[in-house]
Amino acid sequence: MKNRKPIKPKSKRNGNLFDAWSVVHLMTGVLFGWIMPPFTALAIMVLWEPLEILVLSPLLARQGITFGYESLRNSLSDIFFDVVGVALGAWLLTEVAAAPFHVF
Repeated sequence: MKNRKPIKPKSKRNGNLFDAWSVVHLMTGVLFGWIMPPFTALAIMVLWEPLEILVLSPLLARQGITFGYESLRNSLSDIFFDVVGVALGAWLLTEVAAAPFHVF
């Protein structure tokens, strides 16, 4: 097998504080906060960021797919939206409606 060099994406890193993925992080946080303990939900979501940037992004870049090519600023804002989403799901949504099932 040949030694493959990573393909550098042609675009620059996503450094936005808010983008379409912010909404995804917020809504996923709401769902996770609703169906699992808040600490567990937050741990899973925060650990996703280094996995996305350090593992998935380089692997997919070898295939020419730009995913997770973001700056620290964007990654921290994603974590902020995770925290807000988990808080809304755990403390607001659970007051309005019982979760259909619980994980963990």
